[in-house]
Amino acid sequence: MSYSIKSALTGLTLCAALLPLTTQAAIITLKGTLSAANQNGSNPALVTDSNGVVPTKAKGVITIQLNDEANTLDIQLGVGGIVLSDLRDFGPNASPIHLHNAAPGSPGNFGPISIDPTFTADPSDFTAKPLGPGFTFKRDSVSLLAKDQGNVTAPDMHPGNDKIVDALLSENMFVAVHTNKPIFTSPATGTRPEGFPFIEIRGNLKPVSAVPVPAALPLLGSGLIALFAAARRRT
Repeated sequence: MSYSIKSALTGLTLCAALLPLTTQAAIITLKGTLSAANQNGSNPALVTDSNGVVPTKAKGVITIQLNDEANTLDIQLGVGGIVLSDLRDFGPNASPIHLHNAAPGSPGNFGPISIDPTFTADPSDFTAKPLGPGFTFKRDSVSLLAKDQGNVTAPDMHPGNDKIVDALLSENMFVAVHTNKPIFTSPATGTRPEGFPFIEIRGNLKPVSAVPVPAALPLLGSGLIALFAAARRRT
């Protein structure tokens, strides 16, 4: 690639970063780090739970590419300290990994499932780590649309419109991994309270970059498109 084309592409990327993310079609990358949840599924850094923090050293990292034009997610999740047999089917679709909204007006608190990336997933989307306990989950083109979310009924969130995209970009949406380990107990009773979410690790999602998709390039202005075309002609 010539210097002129690189310069034009750099300019386009910078303009995409300067524009509000929801004003143009874009591939938006989000990332998150997963660690021990409160026993009630909330964020220990923001919320205190009388049942305490889940006693686990499991960790995880998630990267998501959001296509806000196609209303889809490409997801790459890596987890250490949890094996595939530890995963617990839970929630409206009986599936183990969910993207939750925070409780309304309460960042960090456990809220409703908004997106179920493991609903109708294929077993081949999960891979056990060859060394040590852990697994990866990779799946492309997960639809945000309500019709593709099974029994997920997050109020006023679907179908995959600006509300669901805005929720993803808010930094209040989080990924939760449900497991069946015998580690979830109430210190007061020694048992698992009714409706226990069995979330071992969780982590909030944060947008880190955005790149315009081809259909969005005209929205960046005819001058930039002319610059890009001229750069191509000079090579």
